[in-house]
Amino acid sequence: MPRSNRSSRRPLRPRGPLGALPLGALLLTAALTACTGGSAGSGDGGKTGAASLPGAEPKVSITPQADPVHAGLPLDAYAFDKEQLKVMQQAQDILTDACMHRLGFAAFKNSNTYANTGGERGSTGIGLVDAEYAKKFGYRTGGASPDRPRDTKKQDPNETAALYGPQDGAPAQPGAPEGGCSGEATRKLYPQSGKAGTKLLDELTQQSNDRARGDSRVVAAIGQWSTCMRDAGFQVKTPWELQDMEGTRWTGPVTSEEITAATTDVSCKQKSKLTDTWTAVLTAYQNTAVEENKDGLGQEKKNLAEQVKTAGKVLKDGTA
Repeated sequence: MPRSNRSSRRPLRPRGPLGALPLGALLLTAALTACTGGSAGSGDGGKTGAASLPGAEPKVSITPQADPVHAGLPLDAYAFDKEQLKVMQQAQDILTDACMHRLGFAAFKNSNTYANTGGERGSTGIGLVDAEYAKKFGYRTGGASPDRPRDTKKQDPNETAALYGPQDGAPAQPGAPEGGCSGEATRKLYPQSGKAGTKLLDELTQQSNDRARGDSRVVAAIGQWSTCMRDAGFQVKTPWELQDMEGTRWTGPVTSEEITAATTDVSCKQKSKLTDTWTAVLTAYQNTAVEENKDGLGQEKKNLAEQVKTAGKVLKDGTA
């Protein structure tokens, strides 16, 4: 799947209407539907669809993770690496800008796509895990803080319609392509999105995360984490209850209450070994996924390389 596999650890959650999403988030979301071709696993004769992971829980060795946010996972090898992702995002900006200028928005410039998706983060698929991040930003994604507020500038509705297509029943911008300029740029960068595809990497990533969440060792560690949180005054059963309060309870400037919740959350994950358990268990499931789907993953990696090549052409001469 042509995307950064890191996004699977902390799923993107829309914060309002589609028009409010950063282009980087849209780029990654669109990439999930842009896979194509290839077999879904070794010896499947080209049959589409990922094979289910075995039912038995894999053996794991739980070891301390010095930097769990950046711990490598097996499926990462089949996703965009950091530099490739940067090229794709820069190409998205160039194509989107050209389209917007063509529609009459001469001052439009989307220069922060890479910053929006490549900023600071402190989470993995188990939620917040970075103690220093928690102290600075609480549960806010992208490193938002009182001294680095979110961009709250109201967007021109005509510009929004040109960029993303009609929003909330508003009329389409005359001459705008389907899905707006962002959609046009995505189709040029990911031409396979209109063809039948396995979406294999995305399927395997989702399966691995789902299996890890339900794994008995992770479930037991979550129970210990919940007890630790309860002892500290927080009545929560899973880490995602606190993480998902961003945009509801955790709004406005980061408060001392949020910082206390976030740092306690991380501390309890360390005490219960939940962070290390999650990394070890997820790695084991992904190893199985890679072993059983080498051919399909290899084909998707080739498709990814072609997409990077197309993006490189955009960076060189401005066209796809």
